[in-house]
Amino acid sequence: MLSSRRLAALAGTVALLAAVAVAPSSSAAVGADFDATAPRQTAGLPDLNRIDPVRFPYDSALVEHYQVPTRKNPPTCIPATIATCPDTIWIDVIRPDTQEKVPAIMMSSPYFNTLGRGYKAQCKSPHQSPPGGLPGSPGAPGLSTCTPNQTPFPEWYDEYFVPRGYAFIGMDLRGTRNSSGCQQYGDRDEAIDAVDVIDWIAEQPWSNGKVGMTGGSYDGTIANGAAAEAPISGKHPEALAAIIPIRAIDAWYDYHFFNGVQSQGHAATPALFTAALAGLDQPNSGTDDPLYAFHLAERKACIATLGAATDVGYAKPYQDADDAFWSERDFHKDAAGFKAATFIIHGLFDFNVKPHNAGYLWSALPAELPKRMLLLNTDHTDPRCDSVEACTASGHNMPVPLPDKFVELNHRWWLQFLKGVEAGATRTPVEVQQRDGTFAASSTYPLAGTPQILALGNDGKLVPPTSADEPATVTYADGPGSGNAPAQVGFVTAPFAKDTRLSGMIDFNISASTLGPDTTMAVTIADLGPDAADDELSSEGSLVEATPSDAITITYAWLRTFYRGSVKAGPERNIPKGGSPMTSSSMTPLSFSSMHTDYVVPKGHRLRVTFRNSAGGTVPSLTGQVVTLATGESTVTLPIAGAAAAPAPAPRPAPPAPAPAPVAPAPRPAPLPATGGGLPPVALAAAVTAGLGALAVRRHRLV
Repeated sequence: MLSSRRLAALAGTVALLAAVAVAPSSSAAVGADFDATAPRQTAGLPDLNRIDPVRFPYDSALVEHYQVPTRKNPPTCIPATIATCPDTIWIDVIRPDTQEKVPAIMMSSPYFNTLGRGYKAQCKSPHQSPPGGLPGSPGAPGLSTCTPNQTPFPEWYDEYFVPRGYAFIGMDLRGTRNSSGCQQYGDRDEAIDAVDVIDWIAEQPWSNGKVGMTGGSYDGTIANGAAAEAPISGKHPEALAAIIPIRAIDAWYDYHFFNGVQSQGHAATPALFTAALAGLDQPNSGTDDPLYAFHLAERKACIATLGAATDVGYAKPYQDADDAFWSERDFHKDAAGFKAATFIIHGLFDFNVKPHNAGYLWSALPAELPKRMLLLNTDHTDPRCDSVEACTASGHNMPVPLPDKFVELNHRWWLQFLKGVEAGATRTPVEVQQRDGTFAASSTYPLAGTPQILALGNDGKLVPPTSADEPATVTYADGPGSGNAPAQVGFVTAPFAKDTRLSGMIDFNISASTLGPDTTMAVTIADLGPDAADDELSSEGSLVEATPSDAITITYAWLRTFYRGSVKAGPERNIPKGGSPMTSSSMTPLSFSSMHTDYVVPKGHRLRVTFRNSAGGTVPSLTGQVVTLATGESTVTLPIAGAAAAPAPAPRPAPPAPAPAPVAPAPRPAPLPATGGGLPPVALAAAVTAGLGALAVRRHRLV
C-alpha cells in the first residue's frame, strides 16, 4: 500500500482534489513491476549507482491527484475553488517523501483510459467508481487488452525514478480520462495544456523547477509540442528542461501526408480518437471532480461538434501543408526555438510514425542545443520491451531488444538535464543499431559520404549513367484507363562488391508523364538477398535473420505529382502547397526523396526500387491512367557513407520482349480540386466504432 498525506489547497495555482492512498491492482502490484536497480552500464561513463543512487523507499512515496486549470478558463475561474474552473487537466503525481526539492518526469497521453501504455498496454487504475453507477473505463472493448492491466502509474518510470529523487506525473490528455474538454486529435491546445501543467509543476514547493517529458508515439508527440510551445507562451519557458520523444511526430502533416500523398488512415484515424475512443472513454474521477456531470456531458457532446470538425479537417485528400489547420499542428516549424535538451528515439523500420519525423526534427534543432538520437532496428516498438517474445506479443518486431541500454540512456539524460549532474548524456550524439544489435556511433547524422548516381535502365537494371542505354520509356498503371499497363515496374542494381552503408535520404530525379491529371508515385526500396529473384516480394519490418532468398523493405519514397512544384529532392523538409494537375503527356521533371534511413547493404546483395501507384500504407490517386517513366535520364542517388562502393559488374540479361502496343489515351479527366471530400465524419465514426475502422487503420494507430 502506498502511503499518502493530505495537503492544503494551493491558492492561486490549483486545488488539490485528493491525496488518497491508491491500492495496488489485483493484476499488477504497484512497485513490483520493475526493479529500481540501475541496469548494466556503458563502460567509461559515470556510475549511475554512485552519482544518482536509490535514496528513498518507494513504499512511502506520496501519491496525489490534481485538477490543473488551463488558460482557456473564463475570468471567473478561481483555482482554489475548482468548481469555478470548467477547463482542467487531471494529473496523477507520485513523488518521494522528502523535503528536498525534486525534478519531475511527465508523460501526457490520450491512452491512459483506453488502449494503455508501453509494451504491456497498461492503463491507469480508476480513481473512483463514477457516481450514479455509471460504467467506468479503463479499457476500450474490442480495441484494447488493458482492462486487466491496470496500475496507478503505467510503464516503468515511477518505480525506477521516484526512489532516486524524481517525481513522476501522468497527465490525462484533454478530452480523455479525467481531463475536461474535447479530444481534437493533434490540436495545438494539447501542447498548450502540457505547458500550463509544466508551469504549475515549476511553482510547486516540492519542485526544483525542472521538468522532463517523454513517451512513445502520441505521448512523445506531446513532448515535441510542449518543447515547441513552452518558449512561445510558457510562463516559465525554461522549466521544460529536457524531452525524450520516442517514435514521435514532429508535424502532424508528416504523419498523414508524405509529399502530398495521403496515408491510408488519413481520414479514418482521427475518428478513432474523436468518436470511437471518446465514446468509450468514461471519466472515473467520481466525487473528487465537483464538475463531473458537466465534464461527462461535455465529452459526449464533443463527438458531434469539435470532434466532427476535426475529422473534416483531416479528411480532405488535397491539402497544403502550410494552411492554418496544419500550421497549428506543426512543431517542426518552431524547432529552432527549442530550449529543452532533446533525445530522439525512433525505429528505422517504423512505417507507422515514419522515420522522417525523427530525421527532419533532428536537422531543425538549434546547433547549440544538447541533443542525441538513437535509431533502432525496429518498427513502432516500445524500446523497453525486454525480450523478442514480449515485443512480438505487443504486435511489433524487435529482433535484438535493448531494455538495459534504454533505461540507462533515459537515466543519464534526466540526471544531467533535470538535476544538473554530468552523466555522459551527450557523449555519443548519434547511435544506430545494426543487424546484430550492436551500435554504430557518430557525431552527426546523416554521415558524410560519396553519393552514387544510378540511372533507370531499359532492362530493369539500375546502372551508372555512363552505362545507361539510349533513352526509352517504361509504363505502369494508375486506375481506370490504364489498359494493359503493368501494376508496377522495378529496377535492380548489380550485387554490391562490399558491405555498403546508406545514411540519409535516397534522392529520385525522375522524368515522367501521365495520361491523367495526377498520380501517386510510390517507390519501395528493398534489399534483395543473393538468392532472391528480382521480383521477390519484399516484407516490412525490422532486420530479422534473413535467408539469402529474402527481400526486405528498407524504406519508401512518395510524391503526389499534383504538388511537384513545391517538392524537391534533398535534406530539407518539403511543404507541399499550391499544386496543379499534370497538363500534358509530355515528360515532366519530378524530384523527391525517400524517408530517412541508415542501412548496411551486405556484400553480394542488391537494391531494388519499385514504382507503383501505392505502397507503404498510402492512397493511390487512381487518376493517372498510365504513368510513363523515361529511362536513361531518370536517376536514383544513393547516400553512401564514406567512399562510394559501386555494385560489382554484372552481366546484362538479354533484351526484354517487345513492349505491348501503346495504350490509347482515355479522355482526360477534369483538373483535380485542391481540396476534396471523403466520407462524412459520422460515417467514419460509425465505421470505426463498429470495428471496421479499427481494422482499416491498424497500420496507422499511434499506440
